[in-house]
Amino acid sequence: MISVLIPAYNEAERIGATLAAVRSFLHDGEIIVVDDGSSDNTAQIADASGATCVFRQPNRGKGAALQAALALSQGDLVLLLDADLGDTAREAELLLLPVQNGGAEMTIATFPVIPGRGGGVGFVVKLARWGIRQLTGRTMAAPLSGQRAIRRDSLMETGGFAAGWGVEIALTVEILRNGGRVVEIPTTMTHRVTGRNITGIWHRLRQFLAAAWILLRLSLRSGGRNPKGKAVTHG
Repeated sequence: MISVLIPAYNEAERIGATLAAVRSFLHDGEIIVVDDGSSDNTAQIADASGATCVFRQPNRGKGAALQAALALSQGDLVLLLDADLGDTAREAELLLLPVQNGGAEMTIATFPVIPGRGGGVGFVVKLARWGIRQLTGRTMAAPLSGQRAIRRDSLMETGGFAAGWGVEIALTVEILRNGGRVVEIPTTMTHRVTGRNITGIWHRLRQFLAAAWILLRLSLRSGGRNPKGKAVTHG
């Protein structure tokens, strides 16, 4: 069974379309939404839009929301999706087959790069890409992509999800360190891009600090191990 885990924070405008897109291809599975302290009606819309389970918790960050969703799920294949994908969430189906057929322990969706709208050139992405390369020897096109499919047993071997915004970095590093094969899948998915106002700048700064912190922790835990995993980009 497939478990779709969706952390959500103030995504009332998009989560309904995201869930509808997921339901268009998910025929044997469950959708677990964790509302991470939203101040809007994200949870109510998720419940009305066909989520199998909607769990509400105080705002604790993306990693904690994913960990809560994991604890509520039962599938042997886990699909991680952001809540703001809207109709483009239907492309998440592309992530499943390589994991189902044993070609990868984890797949990651890459997004098209749109000049002026993020998608792989921001300073947080550059830090994450550099850090993963330093720790594993692999260069990832989409080091912060939250759209991933992974076998449950592979995920549990990593110890679950790291706290905060460093969750994707930690997951990539741990899978590669464990000898897992990571495959990046090109998609045309889109999501809400953080603005260039003060709020957006503060958001990106917090992301940068979180990424730096998780990379430091992973570096201290490395113990001098050499990378064993393979990173592959399909295209």
